[in-house]
Amino acid sequence: MEHSMKKTFWNKLTARGTHGKTRCAAAVLALAMTFSMGAPLALAAQPEESTAAVTETVSAQQETAMPTLQTETPELAAQDPEAPPVQATEAEENSTNQHTPENSVVLTPEEIRAALDAGAMDAAEAQCIDLSDENGFFSWLLNFLFGWLGKSDTEPVYSGWRTSGGKTYYYSQTTNKPVTGIQCIDNKLYYFNADGVLENGKTFGVDVSKYQKNIDWNQIKKAGVSFVIVRIGYRGYGASGTLVLDPMFEEHFTNVKNAGLKVGVYFFSQATTEEEAKEEAFACAYVLNGRKLDYPIFFDTEASGASNGSGRADGLGMEDRTKCAIAFCEEVKAQGYKPGVYASTLWYRKRVNLNSLKKYTIWNAHYGVASSPIDCALWQGTCTARLPGYKGDMDVNISYIG
Repeated sequence: MEHSMKKTFWNKLTARGTHGKTRCAAAVLALAMTFSMGAPLALAAQPEESTAAVTETVSAQQETAMPTLQTETPELAAQDPEAPPVQATEAEENSTNQHTPENSVVLTPEEIRAALDAGAMDAAEAQCIDLSDENGFFSWLLNFLFGWLGKSDTEPVYSGWRTSGGKTYYYSQTTNKPVTGIQCIDNKLYYFNADGVLENGKTFGVDVSKYQKNIDWNQIKKAGVSFVIVRIGYRGYGASGTLVLDPMFEEHFTNVKNAGLKVGVYFFSQATTEEEAKEEAFACAYVLNGRKLDYPIFFDTEASGASNGSGRADGLGMEDRTKCAIAFCEEVKAQGYKPGVYASTLWYRKRVNLNSLKKYTIWNAHYGVASSPIDCALWQGTCTARLPGYKGDMDVNISYIG
């Protein structure tokens, strides 16, 4: 099996034209040198005038080194674009943001605008309350403190599972209203549409990286998960843009496969040119080395964790970012894998040209809604699911492609 995979990868390299042949020539030279202690090789018998040609070949290979994913170091990890936000500064802790008992957030108009621009919040999530008018304030306060005010005394209050008219609902124990979207109830995943009606037959999956460890995949599977998208690596958001292997990739990949779950991978891109995007895709294929995937290799494009949006790709315009996504996906196809693109609704609308990407598998992230507002093959509907088998929050997705 291993020999077969190596041969497949070799054939793909030689099919890539002069650039690929140069790489292969150097590889053959390196392989030949390993047998220098054995029988004399034809290379040793070449006339002296061929030495210059061999040196030129090696130099060319060195100049166009095969892009690979480097082992992560603390210095490289500091430029991980997916790194969690840093701890709040004193100024942020003393800001006017307030969390209500319903876990919503009170923001100023300026903060709302900034959140919308950054893609951290969708317009549908913003609910504006006018507190400037005295009557308006007290009306809001009374409704907040006494939610039952104005309701009929005979209006029933539900909690938990309920079936009505042949449809099944689950009422929140805190709001007494039907839940919607992706929910984990009693250690099991469910999906409820915008009306709160349970819809069966959904295909659930999670995505993980080095930030999720100590996962019991058998428990995750029992919760209803059938596929996992594993981060294979990232490009650092600093000027050097080093390609880095996610240190948990091999462990996650192996454990997911052993649990009988389907698998795909994603790469957090910080490419600023089409050539860099191709390098990222090639590096992914190099690490996979012919291993079978059930889901695509996704080009993950989103804001980096760099402060003040200073990541190397944060300032790309729509046209250039779209070109990078296409270059990545086409290189993935050239390497024999299926490509896809991951982004949020905001980014699909303002940062990339979605129409140019629809030929690839579209994976959309949008939270706080009952379904994706744009057509997609995968929808990441929550990033705060609590599933058995892991002690922290997890992203949960629904696949519409099985």
